[in-house]
Amino acid sequence: MQCDLFLVGEGVRSDPSAVPSNLLSHAVTAEAVGFDTVWLAEHHFIRYGACPSPPVMAASILSRTTRLRVGTAACVLSNRHPVALAEEAVMLDAISDGRFRLGVARGGPWVDVEVFGAGPERLESGFEETLDVLLSWLEGGEVGCSGRFFDFRSVPVLATPSIGLGVWVAATSRGTVDLAAHRGLPLLLGVHSTVEENAGLVRRWREVAEKHGHDPDAAEHGAVFLAYAADNRVEAIERLRIP
Repeated sequence: MQCDLFLVGEGVRSDPSAVPSNLLSHAVTAEAVGFDTVWLAEHHFIRYGACPSPPVMAASILSRTTRLRVGTAACVLSNRHPVALAEEAVMLDAISDGRFRLGVARGGPWVDVEVFGAGPERLESGFEETLDVLLSWLEGGEVGCSGRFFDFRSVPVLATPSIGLGVWVAATSRGTVDLAAHRGLPLLLGVHSTVEENAGLVRRWREVAEKHGHDPDAAEHGAVFLAYAADNRVEAIERLRIP
């Protein structure tokens, strides 16, 4: 088991414009003290985290570190074109010598798909198709699509990732767990579920993955546990609460 950091950079009570520099500073410190990986969330229109583009933030961290792996937890597929995200991931993989990790999620809330124009149908029903287009692109060759949400001619994939680039799926429901397990993709489990609930999701993943020919022991799932540096527990809880 390895110990990584899920970086938020605050922004709840502090100036959101300070979040990028905070994330960079925390990541550089994380490498210096021996952490293996840092993970970045994607949030829009709320003060918590205040990081609208994890790939951009990841590029900055990767350029300032030499050993640290950087992952997204997670890029919201419902707001993004999967080919564009896959191309960005391949670039980050190349410039970092394989230190980038790509985590993706269905996402929400409704305001996000309204602002970005994806629409509620994409959020409700488009995650599987979007994920499959992204995975096809990362495999290389030529990719085309004639689906419900994406329809484009076959085009060549000019660059593919190194062996180091992994794809994780953020999951809070059995449906998403099954989708990830079918493809052999490891899970990112959040803070909103109990340890027992997350354990149940992993057991479900193992069952479905094995049925589809994947080694259930090969996946490196990730789970988030909330922590905050403060002088005492009361202060930590108070600062973590959104005002």
